[in-house]
Amino acid sequence: MAEAPWEPGAPSVRAMAPSAIPGAIIPIAVYYLVRHHVNGDAEALMLAGVPAAIWVLFQWVTHRRIDPIASIVLFGFVAGVLVSVALGGNAFVLKVRDSVFTFLFGVACLVSLRARRPVMFYVGKALSAGEDEQRQAAYDAMWDLPTVPGVFTVITVCWGLGLIFDAAGRVVLAVVLPTGPFLVAAGSLGGCVFGGLFVFTLAYSRRARRLGDAILVEEGLTFPSVPALADGTDRLISQTDT
Repeated sequence: MAEAPWEPGAPSVRAMAPSAIPGAIIPIAVYYLVRHHVNGDAEALMLAGVPAAIWVLFQWVTHRRIDPIASIVLFGFVAGVLVSVALGGNAFVLKVRDSVFTFLFGVACLVSLRARRPVMFYVGKALSAGEDEQRQAAYDAMWDLPTVPGVFTVITVCWGLGLIFDAAGRVVLAVVLPTGPFLVAAGSLGGCVFGGLFVFTLAYSRRARRLGDAILVEEGLTFPSVPALADGTDRLISQTDT
């Protein structure tokens, strides 16, 4: 059976899961495992951030690429550790480190609405098309379709507001909860926010695709795709090939 053509769109759960495990789930387990064997919360939180660093290194060694989400987590971890050490081992800094970068990324989403293409277009391209040049070209070609810019505008607005809400919620939790319960509550909040945004993105993208297909037919356009050829290579099919 011939392999189905690849079409640009929202990243799959398979593409997102590897980032969520080392970035959110494992750190909680590590914290509880080491907390009673170190001097304080700051040291335990530093050790809990190690899985993200290992994951980024593993991705680089095995695939020569860096996971964008895990890289953001790693950058926030390193910055949080440096600031915490400078303040004499401040655990609060490590607890809210993700909030700072989540807030900044949410603001970047909203600011990018005035740019040529919003941030979430590039995030979707990195997660969906990866390093494959044919798929990247198909993803770029998708932007020229009449309904796509509006779809990415809505998605970017929702992600921007959602990320800012997540950042604010994490700071409140860091203030009112001790470290152990905070990690669980913050992880749950992040799971709900990111999970909700991801489900919305999938559902909205699919609905927009169904409505957009009718417009493409009326205008004589086709959706970009990358079908696999017999020799295992890919060939980009776009609206210019009609």
